[in-house]
Amino acid sequence: MTPRATVVIVNWNGERLLRPCLDALARQQTGAPFDVWVVDNASADGSVALLEREYPDVRILRNSENLGFAGGNNTALRQITTPYAVLLNNDATPEPDWLEKLLAPLEEPGNERLAAVTSKVVFQPRFLRLRLQTTGFSPGPHDPRDLGLQLFRIRVGDEDVTERVLMERLTWGPEGSGEGRFRWARPEGELLVPLPDAAGPVRISVRWAGEREKTATLSWDGGAATLPVTAVPAEHTVEVPAGVPVVDVVNNVGSIVLTAGYGADRGYQDVDTGQYDEPTEVFALCGCAVAFRTEAGRQADWFDDDFFLYYEDTDLSWRLRAAGWSIRYEPKAVVRHIHSASSVEWSPTFVFHTDRNRLLMLVKDASLRFAVREVLRYPLTTGSIALRSVRQSLKARSRPAVRPTLMRLKVLASFLRLLPVMILKRRALARQSVVSRRRLEEWLVATR
Repeated sequence: MTPRATVVIVNWNGERLLRPCLDALARQQTGAPFDVWVVDNASADGSVALLEREYPDVRILRNSENLGFAGGNNTALRQITTPYAVLLNNDATPEPDWLEKLLAPLEEPGNERLAAVTSKVVFQPRFLRLRLQTTGFSPGPHDPRDLGLQLFRIRVGDEDVTERVLMERLTWGPEGSGEGRFRWARPEGELLVPLPDAAGPVRISVRWAGEREKTATLSWDGGAATLPVTAVPAEHTVEVPAGVPVVDVVNNVGSIVLTAGYGADRGYQDVDTGQYDEPTEVFALCGCAVAFRTEAGRQADWFDDDFFLYYEDTDLSWRLRAAGWSIRYEPKAVVRHIHSASSVEWSPTFVFHTDRNRLLMLVKDASLRFAVREVLRYPLTTGSIALRSVRQSLKARSRPAVRPTLMRLKVLASFLRLLPVMILKRRALARQSVVSRRRLEEWLVATR
């Protein structure tokens, strides 16, 4: 039968991830025939050998260098001839009916201008909800944050799960490096700790410190423990009994753009209680698991190769909408996603590309006033960060932290290099658009 869709998976050193992803695709229950293409971005592990040995029906497209998510997908997307092009991250495993549910809206009568359908993406593991409470304090006039304690490490049993704990609503971004790396936690908030599938009691260890000696309480459904907090980092352990409820947590149910110009995952880190179980139109798609009408993607010329990694899907969504296409979220199309399996959140690569590409996207797609405001804000914020670092170092009589400032200067240099190209693209988009930039900005979500 003639394929109706081509599923594209971009891979870079993802040998450990490919088998669960491809096996889940092989279990798809759908009446729509589909092909599977894997684009390998010059992997140095055994990815290609695995594909050749175990998945002979998968077409392999090899790039001679790592072209990132944008360029890697474009390698395949610009060759696809099926009516639908489907993207799936190599660290995502779809439910058996995922593809059937994802393609269905694109084939419904009256949806001829529907460009893309984005999936319900939940984090792969299930989570224990932990509530942290401690005494807060204000660090001083140059730091307006309300802080609780320094959180260094979290372990489940003997496994360090710090980077997989969902704590953005409790903590600020990481500081320090190596064994001294930590996050400041607010005085109160929720931690979502990934748990193994095996039943039984769970031992959870936390390593933390405070500005002084005090206590902190960790509570869960049906229990709590009050632990000491000292001025030097120390580890403490609690045992959570078997049978405590675990939950699914949302990764993405469509994407949004905030009024401050940042892209964000709709529903990010919300406990899934069914609140996102209705299909709805959304401003932007998530490139983790999405189906495109090939005609629409081809008209937009797919992703912008200059973005390499991050914000490429939001930029494409903005351009599709400017051309008069719509985007829908489909809650019945579910995938489970290993968050940041290929690139670590808050790593230098992550910070560089998210910062730079946000500015590039605004220059291309936003109204002039909005773009200029946010672009000018970036160097001003960079200067403020540098001054705050100097003040803190003088107070502590230590060397100032220069890495954040140097990273932002690197972002500015790369942004300025690409600025003339983005201005040309902006002008081309203005000539092709049927929906004004001002009208599209009605979708922006107010910053909380």
